[in-house]
Amino acid sequence: MLLDEDPATLIRHTIGNFNIHPDKTAISRINESLSTLHQARDLRIREAESSLKKLTRNLNTLTSQHSETVSSHSSTSHASQIVELDTHKFRIAKAASDLEIEGERLEAELGTTKGRLQELDTQGVEGDEIEKTRRESEDPVV
Repeated sequence: MLLDEDPATLIRHTIGNFNIHPDKTAISRINESLSTLHQARDLRIREAESSLKKLTRNLNTLTSQHSETVSSHSSTSHASQIVELDTHKFRIAKAASDLEIEGERLEAELGTTKGRLQELDTQGVEGDEIEKTRRESEDPVV
């Protein structure tokens, strides 16, 4: 290979004309962008970790409450309590029915008694005419 100029001269000119300042500026901007991205990523990671810790505490609280509720619940006592309440309900319904029947009976008796009272009021103190004449005939004074 034949060169018109000496290779050392070519290398010196290349080195002299080689401008790396724009490349350094670009690399500096890239490094700043990477730094900003790392900071934003670290911030999001911290927020996610904080949220995860909060949710973990909430889960643990709810799990313990659930366990406590499940352990305190007894299905046999629940069933027996329902049977007892049903029995009580039927007793109350029977008593209400009996009281309603008794109330109707007493209303009928009240009606009969009111009728008898009205009859006695119309007869007066001495009774009806038949009774009054019978008493007068038996009374020696009259």
